[in-house]
Amino acid sequence: MKYGKPELESILRWRWQPDGCDLPRFDPAAFLRLVRHKSMAFVGDSVARNHMQSLMCLLSKVELPEEIDPKDCIHCTRKYHYRDHNFTVTVFWTPFLVRWNLTRDGALQFMDPHNVFLDEADPEWTRHVAGYDYVVLNAAKWFTRPLFLHERGAVLGCSNDACGGAAYVAPSHAIRAAFRTALRALHGFQGKVVVRTVAPPHYENGKWYDGGNCVRTRPVRRGEASASLPETEAAFHAAQVEEFQAAAGGAEPGRFVLMDVSQMMQMRGDGHPGQYGHWPNEKVGFGIDCVHWCLPGPVDAWSDLLLHLLTS
Repeated sequence: MKYGKPELESILRWRWQPDGCDLPRFDPAAFLRLVRHKSMAFVGDSVARNHMQSLMCLLSKVELPEEIDPKDCIHCTRKYHYRDHNFTVTVFWTPFLVRWNLTRDGALQFMDPHNVFLDEADPEWTRHVAGYDYVVLNAAKWFTRPLFLHERGAVLGCSNDACGGAAYVAPSHAIRAAFRTALRALHGFQGKVVVRTVAPPHYENGKWYDGGNCVRTRPVRRGEASASLPETEAAFHAAQVEEFQAAAGGAEPGRFVLMDVSQMMQMRGDGHPGQYGHWPNEKVGFGIDCVHWCLPGPVDAWSDLLLHLLTS
């Protein structure tokens, strides 16, 4: 609102309702009763943080949390505590779920190639997550960047043709292997694991770094061409669902649950900040943000789904 985004009625008034059932609205008091004396970890990239922030905004109707060891950073692990309910929520910053680093000192995190070790879960989250009651797991958008992929101590190849002469490996293969490794790392986890599928970005007429934008002012209608997942996101979705099914099939029933948001979010290209997340002259990481979601906005439906999954 402050930065002049037009047609805000689309974001504020449309609400997801699945076919064949009546999904209740999120009840913050009921959620906090459910998680009293418990803890929840959001494990993934900045869209995982976006989900956690949405949840925290919805819970603010009942209670505001305090940050534990406050940090002045964006891409980092952060922890919050709801004192009245003794509920802790943490976002673990791990954009690939597996171990990674930049290929050279002084490289830019957003633009330069990364080394990604597909068969080694990222200790950023695996060292700490065992004590949590719930894990909400996701990763996707960083797998479209230039990546040098490693397995079994050797370079497997590169997931982007900008990496030079390395053998090409499809990003969908990389995300499949990373999810398999992450889910195996949770094999002995005693809590509930919620696996969230890819939430598609909505850049049109370019990418995030070369002038792409998202200017839609209403949800996509069923049957429109843009209601279908793009090729990359469809491949990511298939890999995530198949790896989830493999993990769930070998676990206690109900231990792993799937939050499949891909199709519902594909219809909500109107729900991103776009160019209206800052003043026009401000220098920010995403000048035009068609990846993350406005708050309030379509992402709030994920908490409707989360509460349903945790209580069903």
